[in-house]
Amino acid sequence: MLTIHYADPYAVAVALNVVIDWPAIAYVGIDDDALVGSGGLAWGNDRCWVWFSILESKPQYALPVLLMARKFMKKAAQLGEKYVYTIRDPQYETSPKLMKLAGFEFFEIDGGQEIFRCKVG
Repeated sequence: MLTIHYADPYAVAVALNVVIDWPAIAYVGIDDDALVGSGGLAWGNDRCWVWFSILESKPQYALPVLLMARKFMKKAAQLGEKYVYTIRDPQYETSPKLMKLAGFEFFEIDGGQEIFRCKVG
């Protein structure tokens, strides 16, 4: 069963072998004692960003991801943000649909990456 837990961003970066060098709030998803994903908010380049990193994709994870996205938007609004941005992951065909369900709309292409934005608050 999937459970979601608050996590230290540095520990998440080490566990996933990624760099998190902006101020951030992080959560991890654990299923059957295995790390299956992470997500959170990060602040950099004068924007508030949301990220999700899925290590093992299962259809039943879609709803928890959407619920966490709502939680992140609420948190960003509480912290005074007007918009939250994210980068579309071209690895997953369903990422545009998931972003639309989470309230994101296409904003721009920057450095070859599709940036989506969600108004919060």
